[in-house]
Amino acid sequence: MRRPGRRSVAAAAVVAALTLAPGAITATAQPTPPSAPSWDDVERAQGDVRATEAAVARIIDAVRDGEATAAAAAREALIAGEDYQLAGLALDEATGMLDSLDHRRAAADAVATASALRAAQLVTQLSRASGGDITTSLLISTDAEGMLWRLGSLSKLTESSRSLLDQAIADRDVAASLADQAEVARAERERLVAEADAALSTAMDAAVIAEQRVAEQQAQVLELSERLAVLTGRSAALERAYLDSIRAEDPAPAPPAPPALPAPPSATPTPGAPSPVPTATPTPGVPGPSPTTPAPTPRPTTPAPTPPPPAVGVPAPNQAAVNTAIAFARQQLGKPYLFGGRGPDSWDCSGLTMMAYAAAGYSIGGHSATMQYTVAANRGRTLPYSQALPGDLIFYSTGGSATASKYHVAMYLGQGQMIEAPSPGNPVRIVSVRHVDRVPFVARPTP
Repeated sequence: MRRPGRRSVAAAAVVAALTLAPGAITATAQPTPPSAPSWDDVERAQGDVRATEAAVARIIDAVRDGEATAAAAAREALIAGEDYQLAGLALDEATGMLDSLDHRRAAADAVATASALRAAQLVTQLSRASGGDITTSLLISTDAEGMLWRLGSLSKLTESSRSLLDQAIADRDVAASLADQAEVARAERERLVAEADAALSTAMDAAVIAEQRVAEQQAQVLELSERLAVLTGRSAALERAYLDSIRAEDPAPAPPAPPALPAPPSATPTPGAPSPVPTATPTPGVPGPSPTTPAPTPRPTTPAPTPPPPAVGVPAPNQAAVNTAIAFARQQLGKPYLFGGRGPDSWDCSGLTMMAYAAAGYSIGGHSATMQYTVAANRGRTLPYSQALPGDLIFYSTGGSATASKYHVAMYLGQGQMIEAPSPGNPVRIVSVRHVDRVPFVARPTP
């Protein structure tokens, strides 16, 4: 069985998403998250400051709970997707090895056959020289194995005859050994085919679930923003931007801090992108978010940090190539995530970084986050995150381990921001660097 092609993988993922997601979205867009206040709760809270504050806090908790659920599903989808990529790479390697062994075996068979023919000529010559002492069965034998064995038992072989016989036997042994190796490689390839197929199925299922969770979360935020608007007296659009900013919160501080770029209150947030916290003054007499659950505040604008000194042994990046790669990645902003996507209309994480640097003339390790990190490490182009420069690649793995498989890769833009094809249901976007599961080293693709 052949490994599914990239385009067929992407197409299958689309079919699965279109088949499963709409029903799931319809079924899950209506229920209120358990931690969120119902419309009855909202109505009862109006006019009561403490009840309003409690309801607002419950809405914030519900959004965070929903985001945690969606993020967990996205992480599982990315891990499953990388498992498939690695299984596919192992299958490709096994297929190449089998093809090589089959080619070498065919060549060895031809050599062994030629050697056997020379041995047959030796039989004829010995028969003539010995006056017919060679048995008739040996002369007419078509069994090369038996013929070589019988020749080897003859005592009246000249030195040159013995050398010819030894070569024929060696050629036969080489052909037999390669045939055995090819059978082992064929069995291993069949095992890897089954493994890759199972990984593909798991990855596609996880991608569909992740897209469903994102759709559910977006529907919940839309609903909860309307309830929050009733509680605060502000517009639902403003409250949605506020709730989106909560979804985009990073659990760990991101050094260096990017400048805050608040959008006008009337602007519609880009789906999947972090939204700034609303800065409008609350309506007099209408309570805002509870002081016990303060709203996240924008990070202060700071001057651009001085670039860190280059890491020992890691050359500075090729700035022209970096500019080309970043420009390519920026051109993909807003395009959808698709498992196995490598453009031009949809992307997954390693497909985006791979093709961005391919546009700059660099091969960075293929369509796999793990392989991109491994190739950079083998080339001596990894360095601490604290010394990251624009164009460097940021990786994520379980627990942030540098030795574990990497399930996600993004491109650093500087100022604590990165561009990524994030996960199913979220388009290519620019976000602050996340620090949960971040590997402490980045890769510099260019010398």
